[in-house]
Amino acid sequence: MGKSDPLRNLAKRRSTRVAADVYMGVRGVDKEGHPFLEQRWTLEVSFHGCKFYTRYPLPKDTWLTIEIPNRAGNSAAQPTRARVAWLSRSPVLRGLFQVGVEFEAPGNIWGIANPPEDWQERDLSQILEVAAFEGEMKALLSVVQTGTYYQLLHTTSMSSKAEVRRSYYELMRKFHPDRHMNHPEWMESLHTITEAITLAYKTLSDEKSRQKYDEQLAASGKFTVGRQQSDAQKTAEECFDKARECFRAKNPGGTILWLRKAADLDPKCHKYHALLARALSSVMPLRREAVEHFEKALEIDESSTVVRFQLASLYEEMKLPWRARLHYEKILDFDADHSKARIRLHALDAEQGDKATSNRPFFDRVLGHSSKSK
Repeated sequence: MGKSDPLRNLAKRRSTRVAADVYMGVRGVDKEGHPFLEQRWTLEVSFHGCKFYTRYPLPKDTWLTIEIPNRAGNSAAQPTRARVAWLSRSPVLRGLFQVGVEFEAPGNIWGIANPPEDWQERDLSQILEVAAFEGEMKALLSVVQTGTYYQLLHTTSMSSKAEVRRSYYELMRKFHPDRHMNHPEWMESLHTITEAITLAYKTLSDEKSRQKYDEQLAASGKFTVGRQQSDAQKTAEECFDKARECFRAKNPGGTILWLRKAADLDPKCHKYHALLARALSSVMPLRREAVEHFEKALEIDESSTVVRFQLASLYEEMKLPWRARLHYEKILDFDADHSKARIRLHALDAEQGDKATSNRPFFDRVLGHSSKSK
């Protein structure tokens, strides 16, 4: 009973800690609900987290976002979510706390060239996970080209509307491009998959369109998800390529011009509306038009948290915080762990509280005057 269990001790240690000074940005929300950003150096790092000093008395299980600038030549690294595992007041540095955090998704984000052996073993497991996901994408792309809507949504002709809907949301949560922004090489495949999934869902969730689809299946024996590109769609893609050329040449006017043409030629393409809205939002007089295209993009794909966050941010810049709030809340409905949306909601609450405080003396004077007049 008094003997220690080596397996338990190994699980508790999880991965070897390395003393390293890594400069990083830490974002979060303090215990009073106020968002903060501080720049810190790590004390120790591991595959599962790190230890550093903070001036905020963060409660246990608080979620933070860690960003490491200038890593591998990039201006900013992919943000990493981390949970506060423990916190203690520093006995030496007055006003500071030592905090230990654990990553939501473990990894060697520190760029350490020769990590400990147990880090490398974990890296191998991640490589296997990536390979498995790429295999799933390849299988779905094959279904898009040669399969049916039912096969794509993992359902049958006997499946209920509720089952179709449940399968659709499960697939979108797994394969939506917004969830894999750190893999730009997957974007084209993920857009193809999610566009096909959305088309399949819209067809099978409507009784009339589903009946028509079933009749086509019965008549042809094969009615695939894949669809031939129309001349307009091909031309729209050419316009999109020209827009990308203008963007690389730092020609915003040309970028907007060609994206407008692409969206006009293929108005059901989420990508064209989203990128056009993003380009328009940088030009003050065109922000109203940007809002229209953001909304069109969300009509086509309501689950795009990236587009919805961009629209909410634009509403804040336009001094329309109540509209921004609706979209931040919608993002959290779809992704409860979306830290940026949660931080912005806390910031809006704080701003609203400050305004209420600043207005209180005025109301006190008015109410005081009213009571005296009575």
